[in-house]
Parts: sequence; C-alpha cells; structure tokens
Amino acid sequence: MTRHRLDPARRRQRRIGWGVVATALVLYLGVGWWLSAHDLIFPDAMSRVANGYYTMRSRDPHLAAIGFVWNPLPSLAVIPLLLLTPIWPTLASKAVAGCLVSVACGAVTAGLMHRLLALLGSHGPARILLTAAFALHPLVLLGATTGASEAMLLLTCAFMAVRLALWLGDPKPWLLVQVGVGAGVAYLVRYEALAAGAAIAVLVAGASWWRSRGRKGGDGAIGIACLDVALVIAPIAAAFGLWALASKIVVGSWLETFTSQYGNSAQVGAFRASIDGIVGTGGGAQLAYVSEQLLRTAPLAIPLTIIALVVAWRRREPALLAPVFVFGSILLFQNLAFLRGMSFGWIRFQIAAVPLAILTAGYLVAAVGSGARGRRARRTLAVGLVAAVVLVLPLAWVTEADPRFGREEVLAREVAGGDQYGMEAAVARDIKSMGLGEGAVITDVAYSFPIILASQEPKVFTITTDRDFEDRLADPGGASVLYALVSAPDSAPADAVDKAYPGMWENGAGVATLAREWKDGRGLTWRLYRFNDA
Repeated sequence: MTRHRLDPARRRQRRIGWGVVATALVLYLGVGWWLSAHDLIFPDAMSRVANGYYTMRSRDPHLAAIGFVWNPLPSLAVIPLLLLTPIWPTLASKAVAGCLVSVACGAVTAGLMHRLLALLGSHGPARILLTAAFALHPLVLLGATTGASEAMLLLTCAFMAVRLALWLGDPKPWLLVQVGVGAGVAYLVRYEALAAGAAIAVLVAGASWWRSRGRKGGDGAIGIACLDVALVIAPIAAAFGLWALASKIVVGSWLETFTSQYGNSAQVGAFRASIDGIVGTGGGAQLAYVSEQLLRTAPLAIPLTIIALVVAWRRREPALLAPVFVFGSILLFQNLAFLRGMSFGWIRFQIAAVPLAILTAGYLVAAVGSGARGRRARRTLAVGLVAAVVLVLPLAWVTEADPRFGREEVLAREVAGGDQYGMEAAVARDIKSMGLGEGAVITDVAYSFPIILASQEPKVFTITTDRDFEDRLADPGGASVLYALVSAPDSAPADAVDKAYPGMWENGAGVATLAREWKDGRGLTWRLYRFNDA
C-alpha cells in the first residue's frame, strides 16, 4: 500500500495557502487586541458573547438562556472560551471571546478566498495581491477583529462557494452534501443564509438538469436535478425547522426575531426616526443610501460581476457562478431587507460585495491573461484590474469613518471616548461591594449585558433569561429582589422593568427610591432603585 503524495507544485500551493491563513491570523489578532485595549467594542458582538455567558454563569444557567432572537452558533462558539473567564476576565468583560472566534473565522476565510481565486484561474502575484486586498478591506478586517457574526457568515459562504465551484467542474454528490451542510451551518449563524440556500438550489437545479438532459431524457434529467437539490436544501431546511421548533417549545414563538420585543423588527421600529433622520424617508432615499454605501465600499463589485458573467458565458466556464450566486444572494437579501424597512442598514451589511469584487476581478485577470495574442496588452489589462481593486481600499476606509455611512463604527468610537464600558464596569464593582444576595438586583440584559459581563458576581442579578424572571418582577418583595437597575428609555426603549413599572426610570414609579446613579462622558446613565417594600 502506497501513500498518496501531492506533486511539488500542489504542495507548494498548499503551503502558500496555510501561509495566508497564518498571516491573516497574526494580523487579525494584533488588530483585535488593539481594538479591545481601546474599548472599541461593537455592542452587537458583545451581546452574542453575553448570550453564551448566560448559559453558564447566570443565576439560572441553562442552554435556552442563549435566546432565540438571533441565530445560536456565534454564541455557542464562544462558550468553551468563556469557561476561562475566572482566569481571563476580559474574555467576557471586553468580549474578547467573540473576537478570538471571529479572528479564527476571518483567517480561515482568507485562506478559502485564496483557494477560490485559484479555482477561478488566478495565480501568482495577482492571486496574492487580491487575497491581501480582501483581508485588508475594512468591512472584512473589522468583521474579523471585533467579534461580529459577519466573519463566521463569510467563512460558511466561502466554504460553500469552494465546494460548489468544485461540483460545477466535477459533479460528485459528496460535494453537494458538503455545500448543503455549509448552508445549514450558515443558517445557524445568520438568517441571510436562507437567501444563499435558495440561490444555490436554483443554480444546482439548473446545472444538474443541463448536464443530465442529453443522456437521461427529460424526465430523468428532472429527477436527477431534484435529487441534487434535495442534497443541498435538506440540511438548511432541517436547521430552519429544528431551530424554529425549539423556539416554539421554549418561548412560544416560531420566529422570535419578528415577534419578540427584542427582535430585529422591534429594534428597527424603535429607532426608525433616527434611521430616517440620517437616511431620509421613502424608498427613493433608502435606495440612494444603500447604493452610495455600495459604491463607496465596493465600487467595482457590480460592474466586474456583470462583465465576468458575460466572459464566463462566452468561455463556458461555470465555476464563476458559485461565488456569484452565494455572495450575490447575501448582498441582495441584505439590501432588500433595508429597503423594506427590516434592517438598520449598517455599512457592514454590504460585506458580501467585497468577495464578489475580489473574485470576479481574479477571474477576469485569469481570463485576460490567457492566450498568446496581444500578450503585452493582456498583461497591462490584468495589472490594471488588480491595481483598481487595491486602489479603492482607501475609499472604503474613508467611508467607514464617515458618520453618515459608518454609523456603527462612529458610535463605537464615541462610546470608547465617553468611557461607557469603564462606567458600566464601575456599576458592576459598586453593586458587588454592596454584598447583596443572589438575584437581589433585577435588570433587563437586552441593555445591561455589559454590566453583567463585567461583574465578578453575575448571580447577584435577576436577568430576563432567568426562567423565573417574570414572577420575580411581578412580586419583587416576595422574591427577595431588593433593587432594579434601569437605563433611560431613549437608550433602552423596551426595558422589561420599566414596562412593568411605568416611570421607574424617572422617579421609581411610586414603588422604589433612587439609591445610586452612574453616568459616562456621553451622558448615558444607569440608575439603581431600591424597592420600597424590600
């Protein structure tokens, strides 16, 4: 029995691929450390860490505490790291656990992009430069270093695109199984995966039918196409159904993101006025806004995709369809969601345009570089394509710093400048120093999660994921709840404590007396009220 050995060229390419992953890993770790050290933390990323934290270190630890508003995998992935919080507290308090997960996802994604470029025919310095342009794009770099779920979404999408591109060249069923599993995992990361799953199903159906129609006849071709589509959609359908069923059993709702007061729909509705104040009102203003976002972050994505599709059609090279269908569907879904009033329209939602631009540029570089005629002109055009992709990076970085488009990023800098997380850590320390018993402070962790993550005694808090939260909120005196911790309605519009006791923030609602108050440099304020019958 002899071992299969790769030829020297393939071994070299594999080493380069691992080198890309290692380089990206070091880069992202360094940037992530710097961001964390300067409190440049994205609340969305920190909240995903908090959801995992509640399953282990809350007063009522249980797996369902992870919540059903957001997909579970980003929070599940940090749980092993959060076991180390007793010796490394910033894993929780600074959401470093989420950063480490996103760094790993981002580094592997860079390696997969390098592989995809090779599958599309790009090699040599152009492939390295395009991979670097992807890894250094602000949407990709910040997604990989802040703990944002975009890094994990890109990883699953890149995996699907690689396996799908291979299947388009060699129709082995096992490759489709891998694509399907990737789609199922992607759904456990973000809801946008449904769009990718649908797009892949359409592509697989068409490609499978086209291949089979000649040798099997019409009915046979349709049957084969249906079987191939089943391999792709079964995992994501199972993931969707099981997650919805678990949500229904535990919280009574099939899709919490739409029905919960903490869900995406409710959050967008609560901040509609502020969104409209920046974007403008009406479909025209929203379309202009997302179009300008796209033009500023990945201006070449759409034109290069159109040109590349035409070239691929003429050259009969279907592999390009894999990344176009996967990443294009994600981009379309995210922008349509904003146009329908279902999204905040954060600039990071344009992230799928980045791999589209990089991969189509790589394909075109390979296409124009082939052939002997006009070699100098072809080389000049290829160099121009790579240079164009690299030279638009500064525009994307400038856009990230623009308050109109980089709203989330600018807010993160303002929060760090106002020392919000330092103030919330002080809240946690001061409450710990009071020597309170278990569950003595009731709070809504949809808003107070940074305080819980910073606390050395999280069991002091009764939080919304506790199974007895509503009972304890209804009868705080009988449940030995002494205090309520609340923030202002403009920053916590759906606070469960303030809704149960209207006016709690302003004056204690006649049932509690102000005990402490904390304020950061921006004016964000937390108040601790003591219940009068405590």
